[in-house]
Amino acid sequence: MSFKNNNNSLALVLPVLFGNERALSNELQKLGLDKKSFSLSDGRALIPTNREKFPADVAFFNLSSRVAERVLLQVASAQVKDFDQLFEAVRSVPWHSYLNRGSAFTVSGYSRNSLLSSVPACQRVIKKAMVVSLLSAQGMPENSTLSENPAKGEHEIQFSLVDDVLSLMIDTSGEPLHKRSYRKKSNLAPLRETTAAALLEYSYLTNVLRHDGVVIDLFTGSGTLIIEAAQIALDLAPGRLRTFAAEELESIGAHTFKEQRRLVKNRDPIIDLKDTSRFWALDIDGQALEHAKANARSAQVEELINFERRDSTNLDLAEVLEQTGGREILFLANPPYGERMQDADEARAMVVRLGRWLAQPLREQKSRISLSLITAEEHFESDFALKAKKTRKLYNGSIACTLYNYY
Repeated sequence: MSFKNNNNSLALVLPVLFGNERALSNELQKLGLDKKSFSLSDGRALIPTNREKFPADVAFFNLSSRVAERVLLQVASAQVKDFDQLFEAVRSVPWHSYLNRGSAFTVSGYSRNSLLSSVPACQRVIKKAMVVSLLSAQGMPENSTLSENPAKGEHEIQFSLVDDVLSLMIDTSGEPLHKRSYRKKSNLAPLRETTAAALLEYSYLTNVLRHDGVVIDLFTGSGTLIIEAAQIALDLAPGRLRTFAAEELESIGAHTFKEQRRLVKNRDPIIDLKDTSRFWALDIDGQALEHAKANARSAQVEELINFERRDSTNLDLAEVLEQTGGREILFLANPPYGERMQDADEARAMVVRLGRWLAQPLREQKSRISLSLITAEEHFESDFALKAKKTRKLYNGSIACTLYNYY
């Protein structure tokens, strides 16, 4: 058995939704990591750490990542091809160094292209091996009963078995990272915040902002896109308003997160805080705009965003250009589709109307405008009457979508 249980095994694992890998790589580099200091494969980034650094690393990436779905702490990696090897690999981990004494824990995971293909069987073996390891650390016989008290902590252990290579991980996030804690009001099937952040990365938002550009959300809904854009402009840590599972872990603790929260507060905004003309949120639904305003208020960016009740499928570009002072414009759009629009014909008609005033200017590019639009409708380009410069497959939760970029 090839087994590693030392500082070299310790790593942070940041999983992402399909299509968001490139955005996560870009984000990690913006957060100060050298491209060679992490690896990205199988829908997740692997960032090496060590016993001294991992508490601060866990806190930093939970607070700072806009694109990752979670931050997992990998405590061991091993090649396993039978249940005896699996048991020994798990038992050898010093679980008492990571988990609270007497706490409760669950085991979940998946197996792919591996000899040990039964997930329930792997869960049972991993749980049993962890119990033996923890009992041994307490000086108790293997046949003793391990006390698990949720009041002392509830920890989720995740495993992956891919091509017979086992990864053992502790979930440090708890609630997934797309739950930023600012969304107090929501419409049907809102855009996931992590997907919105990836979309904005693929839209070169920071370049637009640094060149004094304006961002206009054409279908604001509950405000996810425009709120995420405003937070990026201010470089506000996306996790600053919420708590994390690792704050309850004695090996990491709330004090570590407190220190990292202090550090991430000292970031410099991209834009002038006094300039309130950079973000516009449009929607024909007045109630949706009220929800978006409430969410922006919770996210601490309400004063940056101009909310207007308007039909974005019937705008006058000349008027928009005049209103924005002729500056570069990034249009964002997450129009209703699927379960958000019960009338499929009306959904298509909406796109046709949008194309009537926006497609030709995008084709001609006489003004500095771009459009990033996400939808699950496969016939979007034909209805909009313009082929995108670039398309990218993304997922909004479980919904397969396409991001269309025009520039």
